[in-house]
Amino acid sequence: MVTRNKVLASLGVVLLAWGIWYAFPTRERQVRRQFKALASWAGKDGAEGALASVQTAREAGRFFADPCEWNAEAYNLSGRVSLEEITRYVFAARARVDKLSVKFYDLDVEFPADGTAHATATVRVQGTSKDGDAINETHELKCDLIKRDGRWLLSRITLVQVLKR
Repeated sequence: MVTRNKVLASLGVVLLAWGIWYAFPTRERQVRRQFKALASWAGKDGAEGALASVQTAREAGRFFADPCEWNAEAYNLSGRVSLEEITRYVFAARARVDKLSVKFYDLDVEFPADGTAHATATVRVQGTSKDGDAINETHELKCDLIKRDGRWLLSRITLVQVLKR
């Protein structure tokens, strides 16, 4: 009986510690969670209707500041883009692919000032286009994030093409 109570008490302490750790994440964990959510949001598994695609594109406000500065020379995209433009780009990109998987590797986060973060990661994009062509790209991603309304939003994105072997 005493052993059972000790086991239950220990389990309770472990669950409480895990709950506190999960409910009150550090700034770095918050940014890492945002990148994980971004990868999940950007992914696509098979065909989706136009309404579902529009709804997904409208969710861009969860990840990007308005306006957001982009520098992606590989895609001839640079300058400040509004959230409305980002939504259009996302919708157009999703319309051209059947499947898409986005993963971030080697995420390094620094906090130069309160409410700002600088993140560097390797992003891997894989999938298939509507034409059946394979998509397999790897880029280095450099981002500046700002904290607004309790969420970390991408305010500046620089995409660097990684050389292929």
